Amino acid sequence: MTSRQTIRHRLLVSNVIMVVVPVLVTALVGVACLVVMLNTASHKGLGLDSESDFCWAATTAAELVENTVGDTSPASASYDGVTSLLQGQGLDLAVIEDGRAVFSTSGVTGTDLSLALAASATGESPVTMRSGERMAFLKAETSSDGTTSYQVAVFGSLTEVADGTIKHMAAASAFILALTAAGSVLLVNRFCHRYVFDRIEWSLGHLEEGVRQLSAGNLSYRIHYDRDDEFRPIADSFDHMAAQLQASEERQQRDQRSRQELIACISHDLRSPLTSIRGYAEGLRDGIATTPQMRERYATRLASKAEEMDGLVSELFTFSKLDLGDFPHEERPVRVDTFLQGVLSDLAPELERTGTTLSQVDLTPATVLADERLLRQAVSNVLLNVSRHAPGAAVSVRTGITTDGSRVRVVIADNGPGVPAESLGRIFDVFYRTDPSRTATSGGSGLGLAIVQRAMRAMGGDATVENVVPHGLRITLTLRTTDTPAKEHGTEGAPA
Repeated sequence: MTSRQTIRHRLLVSNVIMVVVPVLVTALVGVACLVVMLNTASHKGLGLDSESDFCWAATTAAELVENTVGDTSPASASYDGVTSLLQGQGLDLAVIEDGRAVFSTSGVTGTDLSLALAASATGESPVTMRSGERMAFLKAETSSDGTTSYQVAVFGSLTEVADGTIKHMAAASAFILALTAAGSVLLVNRFCHRYVFDRIEWSLGHLEEGVRQLSAGNLSYRIHYDRDDEFRPIADSFDHMAAQLQASEERQQRDQRSRQELIACISHDLRSPLTSIRGYAEGLRDGIATTPQMRERYATRLASKAEEMDGLVSELFTFSKLDLGDFPHEERPVRVDTFLQGVLSDLAPELERTGTTLSQVDLTPATVLADERLLRQAVSNVLLNVSRHAPGAAVSVRTGITTDGSRVRVVIADNGPGVPAESLGRIFDVFYRTDPSRTATSGGSGLGLAIVQRAMRAMGGDATVENVVPHGLRITLTLRTTDTPAKEHGTEGAPA
């Protein structure tokens, strides 16, 4: 599992790298330049840097040769130890006896011997003589028994470095250091750009694309941000906002279609009784109803159609008030079993007219908090909905109290055809019909069940729906009991 690479962490790492790497690289290159300059200035491994150093080294070598020769003959002495030490310092050795070299290292040339003889000719001891960069040190020695005289000659090369060379090397080192610092800064900046800023730019680009898609009306666009950094909450919030906007847009479109259907339905429902009223009124006006019986029949039909229009307008008014959460109501204790018996008695003629029968009525005595007018309309709308859409069905009505005693459920079930499963979630939607085709006998206004759910929620309850196996529909109305605390009444007065 990879570690969480946040933008903050990347910025911290990049800041450290931007400081440490250029300084470290520049310091390493500076040390390398300094080492080269010191080696050049001291001629380490190339020669000696002054005559005094050469004389000191040569004097030490002569003393070592003197100790080596001791009381033996210079020609028979072993100089291995001395020569190893001198060659490590870039020096050569020759032991001269009677003007002839009885021992010399491999680096001694004829020119060196000539330089040694010239030094011997001065008659001084010790004596140093120089020819170009080659120097010769000559010292006369005598064996410890005083019987043999010989000369120790030490040769070495002296390489001097001019001040101009040091200055040029210093300038070159400064240029190299500047170039190294600039190059390391550029490389680190490139790395940090890819490590931090490219990532930020990538994230901002996705957010910008999301905003552009939403601005263009593509509310289904989602960022789907899969990186775990500081932009993740923003992207998730964006996706959530887009989902809400899409749901709101779909809801608005659905409500718009529903309202258009409402206008069509209300127009249809108003036109039918108005047409009848006009016809009967014209019949009375034109004298078509010539007998008292005909006039009475016409007047009765006029009153019936006017009552039908009044009911439609009343239903529309009730829905509008409930939808706005502005319906005047007052919950009071109501004996739900007695109340339902009265409602069923009032609706019995209408149910019998459509062939709808009450197969079972099981009402548990209970007291609920409800507005009688709203509760009556809710129960009536459910039963009348059954009589319109499932004429001839058998209906059962029963009540029950929840285990905690805070709710009473009124369950109204029928054995009709039910509704398609995909329509259950919208059965209480405004103006929704499971069958798009509308008929005068079964269409209704499309407000009945929408009023049911809003009426129940206005009283602090709810309405739910489910299909019954093998067929049929069950609608459950939930009401608060008088023992329910007021704080549990979370939906009171709120529209769906």
